[in-house]
Amino acid sequence: MTVNLKEFNWEQIKQTFWDLFIQITTIPAHITGSKEINLTEEPLWLLTTNIAFWLLTAIIVWFILMLLWKTMSVFR
Repeated sequence: MTVNLKEFNWEQIKQTFWDLFIQITTIPAHITGSKEINLTEEPLWLLTTNIAFWLLTAIIVWFILMLLWKTMSVFR
């Protein structure tokens, strides 16, 4: 089976991944305590929230892998 790379719509794929990467565009005022933060206008907030999101995701994946590894070692 050969895959022709020209069949893929790379622009659509890139846009889909970008949409998944930036899912939060506004932080409401009741969370920040003072004002609503528009992340599209605040690049530092956008960077911080994305780093926090991916760090949390990595920690969750690591925890699941450790739990799986410990469970498998019990049944050996």
